[in-house]
Amino acid sequence: MQYSILIVDDEENVLKALRRELESSEVYHITTLKSPTAALLQAENSHFDLVITDYKMPWMHGLTFIKRFIRLQPHASTIIITGDTTGILRHSEFNNIKIPYLLQKPWQQTALLEMVKKNLGQHQ
Repeated sequence: MQYSILIVDDEENVLKALRRELESSEVYHITTLKSPTAALLQAENSHFDLVITDYKMPWMHGLTFIKRFIRLQPHASTIIITGDTTGILRHSEFNNIKIPYLLQKPWQQTALLEMVKKNLGQHQ
């Protein structure tokens, strides 16, 4: 079985790093986009099992993106990456958004792969 993963981040180097680390597994089909708006358009036509998104992006806040994405694909799991875990937890409580998986920047590849595997395990 192959899982489809969407990665959204405004920083090209983060997109490249995440793609490189996840492509080590042949069971992941990776799509990367810099724009949350483009990602939402893509989600209208393509199925994703998992979305990994940055918390702070200039065009759309990560939590706003997740809320909109989940309306399109309620089955999908989410991982938010951030350098500010305290801020995101406060913001998620205020906006009544549950964040099951939060990955702290800078991340370790083993932690990323384990989190992705756990997250996708919910779909089995």
